[in-house]
Amino acid sequence: MAEGFEAVVPAFSTALEARSALGASCTIYHRGQKVVDLHGGWKTKDRTRGWDSDTATLVYSLTKGLTAIAAAVAVSRGLFSYEERVADIWPEFAAQGKDRMSVGEALSEQGGLAAIDFKLTLDNLTDEDAIAEAIAAQKPNWTPGEHAGNHAYTLGWIASELIRRRDPQGRNLGRFFAEEVAAPLGADVWIGLPDSVDRDRLARIEGFKLQDLFIHRTTMPWALTFEMCLPGTLAFRTLNNPLIMQGPGALDCEQFWQSGQGGAGGIASADGLAKVYQAFTAGGEALGITPEVMRHLTEGHRPPSKGLKDKVLSAEMYYSLGFEKPFEKWEFARTRSAFGSFAVGGSLAYADPQDEVAYAWITNTLGTGKWDDPREKIVREAFYSCLENIA
Repeated sequence: MAEGFEAVVPAFSTALEARSALGASCTIYHRGQKVVDLHGGWKTKDRTRGWDSDTATLVYSLTKGLTAIAAAVAVSRGLFSYEERVADIWPEFAAQGKDRMSVGEALSEQGGLAAIDFKLTLDNLTDEDAIAEAIAAQKPNWTPGEHAGNHAYTLGWIASELIRRRDPQGRNLGRFFAEEVAAPLGADVWIGLPDSVDRDRLARIEGFKLQDLFIHRTTMPWALTFEMCLPGTLAFRTLNNPLIMQGPGALDCEQFWQSGQGGAGGIASADGLAKVYQAFTAGGEALGITPEVMRHLTEGHRPPSKGLKDKVLSAEMYYSLGFEKPFEKWEFARTRSAFGSFAVGGSLAYADPQDEVAYAWITNTLGTGKWDDPREKIVREAFYSCLENIA
């Protein structure tokens, strides 16, 4: 713990002492220095295996930020641009009126491909050819560019198809991320967990079931809670899969860890996440990120023409190039230059280049809020209070 940031320790301990988090870890960089590095609690429900400094876990939608980072590297390498039409890279994608959609719109979750008709199972998640074919043929859920909505799974497959069609080696998202992002930074982050990683390092998820969203409701919009239970709604079609009635904890299994699912399947430690985002607080040079790409990330992609209300989550959200950005109703960082992602259950990771902050907080105990999980928020607020005091 760096001098001046000691107040983060009791804030972090609060959730563990209250037993509202089975286990958790938090790593924060400021101006290139690791100023917070905390972990505690348990990796398993039986509380026999303690959470270690290198513990990693399934991080759900924090994976979107990793996918966005891979896309930013691809753009910086000249594989494609954010302004380019998806159909120029992926001709089949032009079907059903998607011919004018740009890469930036698709990655900013404005393309209306949140729910697809292809039936997803754990057994077919790795069939990227079949899924890409289904996405290309899909009619958009809304007119592209007018709205945005949580592309819970499809964001990863869209990015993967763009990368593998233009990458000279034909690598998919998981391999591209491993070789071009994680390896150069020495970060314990994976989109598709290799066999070489010791499974004993993983914290197992303590999830929730759909009924918990009613019984233990916090900040989840009521509209979303009800729509997730109603077949035919956009929320149900987007978020539903054969495991949904068991809750998101059911995805914490070997098949999903290995799937390389770029929307929700990432495995990471807090240290690994913060290390990846730290590369962006330092300007992106370590990953070859160009100044133009950094400008896109910090300024943000243009919002959808009909406002920020998420068509899936029934709440406002500012999606930008695979990340989420701060906006009036959710200022998760001190400056609007920040970009990152939050996940079901409360985890959060982001970079704020203007403030030179890279932040990651993860847990294996899924809360039932939308964002600003109180266990995480108290840590973030303690950190920023320290930052104010030392500035």
